Amino acid sequence: MIRIVAAALALSAAGGASAEQSVHAHISCKGEPREILVRVVNVKKSVGLMTLELYRNDPDGFLKKSGREFRQRFAAKAPATEVCVHAPAAGQWAMVAYHDENANEKFDKGAFGLPVEPYGVSQNPKIRLAPPPIEKALFEVAESGATVEIKLKN
Repeated sequence: MIRIVAAALALSAAGGASAEQSVHAHISCKGEPREILVRVVNVKKSVGLMTLELYRNDPDGFLKKSGREFRQRFAAKAPATEVCVHAPAAGQWAMVAYHDENANEKFDKGAFGLPVEPYGVSQNPKIRLAPPPIEKALFEVAESGATVEIKLKN
């Protein structure tokens, strides 16, 4: 690890990639256009699947299949799961993540339809008894990419 940090610092001093980019970029990141580095934090256990869903900037389609651009699943890793995904176009997008702890490929809900698995939304808006409006979850994806951190709520 010391060699990696030293190499990253040397690149930074030489005008290359910054130490933060070199050390924290996930292996799935290739530096392609519209690449989104997603960091899901507050992951309690390295079990099950982390599910990410990307939504178009469409208030009527937010959190509905009709508004979803894609859904991808990855192995969950505590305390943070990192991965890169690609937006099909630059612009404003919203993302949700949930920790499918039992890997049944469903977002499990309990009584009254309340989630029983940890979940989070881009921009980390306050969530009470109803989902937030999409305006509170939107983030900008440029051609050069974006970074999003989603904090899971348990």
